[in-house]
Amino acid sequence: MADPIFKALEVLNDALIRDPAAITQLVNLRVDCNAQLIDHPLIQSAEYHGVAKVGVLGLINGIVGNSPSGVIGAEGTIDRDTGLFIKIRKFVDMRSDKTDVIA
Repeated sequence: MADPIFKALEVLNDALIRDPAAITQLVNLRVDCNAQLIDHPLIQSAEYHGVAKVGVLGLINGIVGNSPSGVIGAEGTIDRDTGLFIKIRKFVDMRSDKTDVIA
């Protein structure tokens, strides 16, 4: 059976090559979320300026991943003031650098 993380990375990186501006905007889009979603064991969310938010990468990690800190990440240039990507270079497999354990 094919590795779903590898497949997701293939699709994400292909999309990034085809339209880097659109994919960067999509990854940067984060919407307000409630405490029930924040408490999800696999979907990543974070607090931005005091408001809990979730984005597409957090949701994708919840779908294909098995780690509370995510298995798919993005590498690129980030605006330090906003935390948003200026440019995404590539999506990466973060499993090799994992140290957390799911009980």
